[in-house]
Order: sequence, then structure tokens, then C-alpha cells
Amino acid sequence: MFTKVLIPYDFSNDSEYIIRCLKNIPQIREIILFHVTRSLYLISTPERENPETDYARLRLEKVKELIEMPRSKVRVVVEEISGGEVSDAIIRIADREQVSLIMMGRRGRGVIETLLLGSTAWDVLRYCPSDLLLIHPPGKPLRLSPGIRCPDLFTNVMLCKDFSSPGIEDLCMDIYPYVTSVELFHAVTKGDSEEEVNHAVKDAKEELEKVAITCNGKDITCNIHVRVGDAADEIIRFSEEKNISLIVAKSTGRQGIVKKIVGGTTEAIARSAKKPLLVLKKHDARS
Repeated sequence: MFTKVLIPYDFSNDSEYIIRCLKNIPQIREIILFHVTRSLYLISTPERENPETDYARLRLEKVKELIEMPRSKVRVVVEEISGGEVSDAIIRIADREQVSLIMMGRRGRGVIETLLLGSTAWDVLRYCPSDLLLIHPPGKPLRLSPGIRCPDLFTNVMLCKDFSSPGIEDLCMDIYPYVTSVELFHAVTKGDSEEEVNHAVKDAKEELEKVAITCNGKDITCNIHVRVGDAADEIIRFSEEKNISLIVAKSTGRQGIVKKIVGGTTEAIARSAKKPLLVLKKHDARS
């Protein structure tokens, strides 16, 4: 399970909401609150510490006090950078600390964002090999109300099955003990004729039935769903119709020169889905 969690904290509503959701992630042993500041100097020295860095550290210590998880160790890390992107620093510390999961909001503080996904979250999604949970508060309130609480993420989990190896259900073995129900979903995206599409739907249902048997054996209510159309569009539409608590997908892109490890479907879901999205990526790094 996700025992060591990294939270890139930018003091936005999304970041505050992430803190509220921590209690819904079982078995966390260590939490790292991470913030990045920009250096005022070309070369940083102890005599030239950026006041913003010290201020950010003090603010994170106050956030730390709000985390009521006595069994989990909480650390504050502030890194000052003189160049590069914030996402590079996040990826660097995730690798250095060997974190199990990165939890981020989909939106940042900045005015300019990449569609519905903040540029920092976008880069972490595309290039960081760590598993990533993207979650954000409902709506866009100017100030996050104390009454807004994070719902149970594992009430009704949607597993997006694409029949590639390893199977999404195998990557979720640690999650099963905490899941109430599972919606196994596959979208048929190809077919030159109605006959071919119908045949693909039939085959997909048979494959999902095999996975459902395993889930039912773990005392988890498991339902299967096959739809025809663009995978991302159908996944997003289904997640709204069935009031899904968490969408679980895996990265499918192959690592190339730029080490982009997330497939187009997962990217599209991350851009537009209103539900929390868990992207499982570590299997790509291992393979």
C-alpha cells in the first residue's frame, strides 16, 4: 500500500483539500510536505537565504500541526531552486525519497493553467514514474469551506481495464481489503463493422467476467461494464453516472527520449475527469 506519501504543497485550496483526504488513505507511515521556492540569487549560500524559503517552512509547520495522524511521521521539506521547473524538483525528491505515492491537486495557484490541469501537475503526471493521486475539491470556491470533507475514496472504485499486461486488477491487490465495491470498465474503441464491434464487446465481457470472479472471491461487490466509443470520454461519462469515488488507471505510454510514460487515454482522463484519479505507473519503471 502507499506507506510513504509526498504532497507538493503550494498553499492553494487543492493542497488544503489533499490534507483533508489523508485519513482516507490506509497504512500511511510517513508524509512529506514539500514546497519549492525560487532563489533570489544565482548562487545560494547560508548568508543569502531567501526569506520566502524560511516563511514557507514556518507555514508548512503550521500545516503539519493540522494533520491528525498520530501513527504517521510528518516531515517538512522546502527546496530553493535557482532555475528549472517546480515539477523537476518534485520528481527529484520523489526519486530521492522513494515515495510510494504523490498526492496533488489538479489545479495550481497560477493564473495560467494547462486547460483543467495545472502545468506542474501535468508535468508530474507525464514524466514522474511514481504512482500519482490527482484530487481536488468540488467546484472553485474562493476559500475552502471547513465543512467540505473528502469522501471515502474506496467506496465505489472504477478500474479501467485495457487488457494489456500487467492487468490493472493485479496492480491494485493492496487496495482490495479497503474497497467496498468495484466497477470493472472497458471501452471498445475499434471495429470496422457492427459485427466486429459486437464481437469485441462479447470478448471484453468474457474477460471482465474472469476478473470479476477474483474480486467476488475477496468479498468485494464487482460489476462489469463494456461501452463503445472513445475510451477517455466513456470513462469520464461513466464515472459521473455511477457516482464513482475513485478512478484507477495505469500508464500505458512507453518511455522514450523524453521519458513520457503516460498514455493518451490517461492524460485525457486527468484533464477532464471531476473524480479523483489514481494513476499507477511504477510498473513501467520496473519493466
